[in-house]
Amino acid sequence: MVSRRTVLLGAAGMGLAWGAPAIAQEALSNSDRFYSEGRYLPTYLDLKAKSAAGDEAARQMLSQFASFLGDEATAVGVVERPPHPSLARPDLDDAAARDAIEAIVEAARDTRIVILNEAHNVSGHRAFAAQVIRALRPLGYDWFAAETFTSPQPEPYVRISSYAEGAPFLASYGYYTHDPVFAETVREAARLGYRFADYEQRFDQNAPDDADGASRIAAREEAQADNLIANILSSHPEARVFVFVGYSHAMEKPGRGGTWFAARLKAKTGIDPLTIEQSMNWPAIAPENDAPHVAAVLDRFAPEKPIVVSSGAESVASPAYVGKMDLSVFHPRVAPVAGRPGWLAADPERRRVEISVPPLDELVLVQALSLSEGTAGPPSDHYLLPPGATEATFFLRPGRYFFRQETVGGIRPAFGVLSVD
Repeated sequence: MVSRRTVLLGAAGMGLAWGAPAIAQEALSNSDRFYSEGRYLPTYLDLKAKSAAGDEAARQMLSQFASFLGDEATAVGVVERPPHPSLARPDLDDAAARDAIEAIVEAARDTRIVILNEAHNVSGHRAFAAQVIRALRPLGYDWFAAETFTSPQPEPYVRISSYAEGAPFLASYGYYTHDPVFAETVREAARLGYRFADYEQRFDQNAPDDADGASRIAAREEAQADNLIANILSSHPEARVFVFVGYSHAMEKPGRGGTWFAARLKAKTGIDPLTIEQSMNWPAIAPENDAPHVAAVLDRFAPEKPIVVSSGAESVASPAYVGKMDLSVFHPRVAPVAGRPGWLAADPERRRVEISVPPLDELVLVQALSLSEGTAGPPSDHYLLPPGATEATFFLRPGRYFFRQETVGGIRPAFGVLSVD
């Protein structure tokens, strides 16, 4: 039998003597709450407050972060402005439109690399990526690389290359993977049989601290091209690769301050990638704020699905990208459905699910999480509900889900389970 005296002596010997002062702790920051606890509201509300106070950096960050919460009005609307009067609409009288997915499939047959860009504040662009991976898989495309996937870091991070169907999807795979829409895109890719790779610039590939902006761009783009080759093409020479990037990284020709990833990858490999632009073509929340080329396409063709437009031999695009990428995708303006984005409701892989929600007298982020994954990764769908709301509409892929609410004070216990067939 072990005596109390023996236990106390042992504790003292290990430096655990009674009365030892408590170690000082730091308060959790909003970033800590987001990354360690999966709490979105503290960061969202803090960015909204700072943006309202005139903080421009917070306004830009809010635009991206609001897309993670399904707040499209803020994500898109907070940064849109009326177009400059000097910008003229393109003449589209003789232009022709095609279904975007059909055009992408046709062009993708003749290459091994497809590069699609996005605007980081448009969750709908990440939903369109899901349509593209579905269409490319029958052509033999079997690798998915994304700019946002976390590359090797000084601290031990889990890398996307370890993810496969049936494994929990981890939020630490990247930054934009915290968007439930993009997380679902990657989950679907795993079910379709894609393998995954990161290619983002590592810390040891950074430009010197005193480098100018052009040198920093060059260092990053060169590193990205080298890493994609090393992580996929060198060891899998027959791989067919879908690459998801932001903005100008998909440019095949120099411009906008540098020679970007797609151009460098083309030069290094001899592979002419199919490059697709969508980042500057999303409809504004207020139609009067549409960019002139977007307004012209929407007025001329009134599309109901994403389209590509050509005039003569040239793809119609934002003036910044004309002639720099192969295709330019324009998305329709669609009305919300049950308070949710219309493009989300239009996804044929998702089912509309209406549930009862325990009413709370405060702002609530109501979340649907996969029962098989638990809380390891981002929700499969979530969005904000006003105080007192008693119903919510989700758009979910088939599976079994549980539901919970995040409030300013924290995450409340789960309140229901549902199977979606």
